[in-house]
This record gives sequence, structure tokens and C-alpha cells, in this order.
Amino acid sequence: MAKLAREIVPDLPLHASTQMTVHSLEGVLALERLGFTRVVLSRELSIKEIRHICQHAQVEIEVFMHGALCVCYSGQCLMSSMIGGRSGNRGRCAQPCRLPYTLVDEKGQDVLGDEAGSYLLSPRDLNTIDIIPELIEAGVASLKIEGRMKRPEYVATVVGTYRQAIDTFYAGDGLSGE
Repeated sequence: MAKLAREIVPDLPLHASTQMTVHSLEGVLALERLGFTRVVLSRELSIKEIRHICQHAQVEIEVFMHGALCVCYSGQCLMSSMIGGRSGNRGRCAQPCRLPYTLVDEKGQDVLGDEAGSYLLSPRDLNTIDIIPELIEAGVASLKIEGRMKRPEYVATVVGTYRQAIDTFYAGDGLSGE
């Protein structure tokens, strides 16, 4: 597909989505050889792994910094299409992992009660505001906020908060709130 894109639209920047599950330097270098200019890394990588990739690749590296934590590896979800009727693998995640569930035994009895709460598969959002300096210093070129199925006010607040943290870092003042 990359070869075809290069032939048809040679100046088109090629970005590798998180749905490609790129989680290693070898994967990034393979995409670099195919002409990709940006790679969105899998969410499961550590800062150490991200830094290593950034130091040894020429393409721009993008990472998720805020948003839904789902139960599958970056973008490789079948649950959305099976339960929600929309494929997360086609960018239309219905976020079924964000719904309330109850864990029951073979008799249908609630196993956990109120111990774990109702959101068993995705209890909260990824939030990296405290490690913005580490991500920037690691060499990350672009930070991704996942705002699907969120109200505009939520997205505006999150974007504004991260923008302020990034600007504060570049001004040399450290993160706001520290």
C-alpha cells in the first residue's frame, strides 16, 4: 500500500497509525524504509523503549498522551465490532470496554460485588501530564490526545491543560502545579 501511495501521490506524507501496532525499533525502521514520515507507537511502550526508538530512527515519533485505555493492544480490537457493531480497527471504536460490566460465576452470581466498581475493563483514562518533560526529552515529535466520544468541552479542557504544560516546559519553568 505504501508503494502504491508513493507512486500515485509521491509528496503525500505517510503516517503509520497505532493500529499497525508498531512496538519496536525494527518496526519503525521497516516503515522508515517504506517511506513513512511519522509512526504512532503502541501505547504499551515504556519511556525507556520510546527513548531508544527516538534515538535510533529518523522518522517523527508520535505517542498517545491522554485518553481511553482499552483492553487490547493498540488498535487491535474485535470487541467493538462484535458488541458495538463498529470496527475499532477502522477508526470507529464504539468503546465497549468503557461500559459497565459485572463479573459473574457459573450460577450468575456477582463475584466482585462493589469491590471493583462497575468499569472492569477500562477504569480510567491514560494521563501523562506528569511525564510531559520525559516524553519531550525522549525525542517524541507529536503527542496524541484521544477524544473520541467525548464532549467538546472535555476535549477543549484536556487540550488546553496539556498545551499549558508543554508551553511551561519549553519556557523552562517545569510543569504547572509543581
